[in-house]
Amino acid sequence: MSSNVSRRKFLGLAGAAVGLGAAGYYGLNNLNQTPTPEQSVPGLADRYTRLALPKNPQNYLPDDYVDFIRWLESISDKIEGTKLRVAIEAEVGPRSLHRNRIDFTSSTGTELNMEFDIYRNNLSKCLLAVSTQSPTFDVMNVDVSQVGRFAPHILTIEHLMETYPELTYPGINIDDFVTPVKNFTCTYPPTLGEPWNTDFNGILTQFPQEVPLMIRFFRKDLYSEEGREVGTTWDEYLDDIRHFHDPSRTQFGTVLMAAKFPSIIMEFHNWLYSFGGKLWNIEKDGSINADINSDEAQAALEHYYEVSKYAEPNSTYYGWAPAAESMSQRRCATSINLTEFASLMDIPGESYVVRDVGYARNPVGDAGASHHYSGAGLAIPKYSLNPGAAWVFIQWATVASMQLIAAMDPLALATPTRKSVFEDPNVKELVKEGTIRHFETVKNAIDRDEINIKPGFPKWDSIEGEMLNQLNQVILGNLSPRDALNIIQKRADTVGPFTF
Repeated sequence: MSSNVSRRKFLGLAGAAVGLGAAGYYGLNNLNQTPTPEQSVPGLADRYTRLALPKNPQNYLPDDYVDFIRWLESISDKIEGTKLRVAIEAEVGPRSLHRNRIDFTSSTGTELNMEFDIYRNNLSKCLLAVSTQSPTFDVMNVDVSQVGRFAPHILTIEHLMETYPELTYPGINIDDFVTPVKNFTCTYPPTLGEPWNTDFNGILTQFPQEVPLMIRFFRKDLYSEEGREVGTTWDEYLDDIRHFHDPSRTQFGTVLMAAKFPSIIMEFHNWLYSFGGKLWNIEKDGSINADINSDEAQAALEHYYEVSKYAEPNSTYYGWAPAAESMSQRRCATSINLTEFASLMDIPGESYVVRDVGYARNPVGDAGASHHYSGAGLAIPKYSLNPGAAWVFIQWATVASMQLIAAMDPLALATPTRKSVFEDPNVKELVKEGTIRHFETVKNAIDRDEINIKPGFPKWDSIEGEMLNQLNQVILGNLSPRDALNIIQKRADTVGPFTF
């Protein structure tokens, strides 16, 4: 089926999709929404299988997905009647899974409870579950920065494939996962690129869920009206936000996610690694020591502070979601945020910038451009009472055809973890047509190895609180960049050294 669709038709269909299935996008727990219509699909066994259709305005259903559903039917007798409980963050990819959950439950005869929560709440309840060896959750998503804390409690992918060969999809193709995402999120200890270039021969612990990468958002309409090109360096970025900053009109140059929250650490990473700094010295033997108060880090934080002068005033209270809302409500001209909010920019009736936001590479510093990756994977705790059925679930959630469906879902536009999805002709059509505008920027960042992460060693939480607090104090103007970095360094030296 062709995915070619005009702008007017797309907006109309996307609006209809909002009415059908996702009016509760902003409501974290508002998941009792009208379900997507369910239809039988020719070629599938007529036992109980139903699919949520249409899955996108193009009414495109991948043949490979139908093949996968047929496989689910073929193994359903082994897991039928199982009740699965999944702890997962309320992000666009998981929400797309939720809209399509009837596909999984009807073809397998299982019951699926996807328990959505914000990052910190999800982390807290998952840590509680594994620390008490509770069988509460069968699947949980584990953030890249937290893998070290969960690794001792997770069933490895190798174990699952060896233990459940009859429940392992023949076309699983692990090599199709985007390499840095697989290396950072799913492998423990992680395989690290620049600036460390270290391979610890880690073990695959989970499958990647999606690729939330921090890239530049900018108002195409404003830049076009001014005849202004998007700046490519950090100095040019600062010039851009100064140019557009007009508080008297409630229009700010930018918005930051500079609350006393993990978001400020994530955002600062884009400056830090681009300026040539880093948080840690990671040695070949796995030992980790702080390198936080370097001259490069100070220069990065000074620039970050300078940018804050032209940010929406509430930025010191904002995490990633309020910052994205500021962009969608036309309160700022440009910002750096996670790709998971690209779909929010184009939801008719909820955004004032539909089709007016473009995406670009992060500004270039002395060490090039750098994009912070903060993805999560889907893991099965050792304490699950249903590991076989849970293994089937994470394969469904991450199979290439399901990733394609989430990528084409106008309420998700989820950046895929599968290389093949980037190359799919239907995705390329939507990129060319303009529905998907962030994939090319993400793929280029991946291809150029311009991704930075928070390596997930077990004691990361012992330094995270100090870091987010001191960075927030800098943006509030209560502390100099040098003093803040020295405080963080001292704390890291006190509780360190660290290791995987």
